Amino acid sequence: MRLPCPDPQNPHAHHRTDLYGAFAFGCVILTCFMQFVVANRINGSLSQVAATFILGALYAALGILNDGIAVRCGMQWRDRIFVAMIAIVTAMVFVSPVRGFFAIIVLPLMSQAIFDYSPRRALLVGLYLYAVSIGVLGYYYGVRAIPEAMISYLAAFAFTAAFTFITRRALDARDREGKLRAELEEANEKLRAYAAQAEELATTRERNRLAREIHDGVGHYLTVVKTQLDVAAAVCTTNPEQAKANVEKAAKLTAEALDDVRRSVGALRTDTARPPLPDAIKQLAAHGEPVPAVAIEGTPRALPPAVEHALFRAAQEGLTNIRKHARASSALVRLDFRDAQRVQLELSDNGVGLNGNGAASGGFGLTGLRERVELLGGTVAAANRLEGGFALRVEVPA
Repeated sequence: MRLPCPDPQNPHAHHRTDLYGAFAFGCVILTCFMQFVVANRINGSLSQVAATFILGALYAALGILNDGIAVRCGMQWRDRIFVAMIAIVTAMVFVSPVRGFFAIIVLPLMSQAIFDYSPRRALLVGLYLYAVSIGVLGYYYGVRAIPEAMISYLAAFAFTAAFTFITRRALDARDREGKLRAELEEANEKLRAYAAQAEELATTRERNRLAREIHDGVGHYLTVVKTQLDVAAAVCTTNPEQAKANVEKAAKLTAEALDDVRRSVGALRTDTARPPLPDAIKQLAAHGEPVPAVAIEGTPRALPPAVEHALFRAAQEGLTNIRKHARASSALVRLDFRDAQRVQLELSDNGVGLNGNGAASGGFGLTGLRERVELLGGTVAAANRLEGGFALRVEVPA
């Protein structure tokens, strides 16, 4: 029997089966030629026997080496060799002085046709070889031998066709299984790579979140504490009572900073201990100089914890920048609930603005603020005011 010709795109895929195919092909030829050994008498000339053996050797060589030649010389040689083998086997069954069982020597070609060609072409090849097997008996023994030959060879051809078809289906299924296994392994490898990337990305995001928490929380408090201590140091000799009040306020702010650190370190959960957002912003506004006016517009409503936390940190960042950079004498914090779909927070001052070495729009604080707000689908705008000073506007869906 013939096994399939190798795929030119994958010439190594057949190595486990080509030896079996060559062995099966050789066995069929050897079985047919054994009749020359076991026959009591051969009705034919010596030239017929010699020609049969020469044709048989050429037929065997082409059948065994066909796949290798096709791989090395190009797949177009497969068709040429196949046509040559059909011509050789046709001449051999007519020349051979041994007939009958000898005609099954054509069966490997039908098997190859089923493996290598379309069903229509394989059917035509099978019908031709079937006709050759029957025709040689009709040629030598007359028309009366044809019906018996048709019945005798029909079973052999039908069995070969069925066995080859089943084998081809099994090999195709094995190839598909191998391909699917390779694709699955490739997909698993990609999933492992994606998982590693996702883990790295999650770690990076968590680090950035921690950095924002530290900057927005501790950074704000430390700025205000430093301001209070600077004032205390400046007036400690001339106004001890004022200096004492500033130091006490700095101590209070330090305690609040510790509470904020505990909230952040505690797995950065939502700030359940924090008062409602308007009250929390009013407390922030009272911590340093200048003390901004706080305007709450619309009716305050409950916000998602992530939104409330982002707005609180935005107010911290804005107030820290005003007190640290703006050199302002007045400021305003406006929290707007009038839009039912969004909440807006605005911080403005009458300070020196961005061009006067005010708060930089590209600093880490505003960068972290933008990242925090954009994760919630919100926007951040920071720019100088036309009337002087600086304004920070944060808008978040809620």
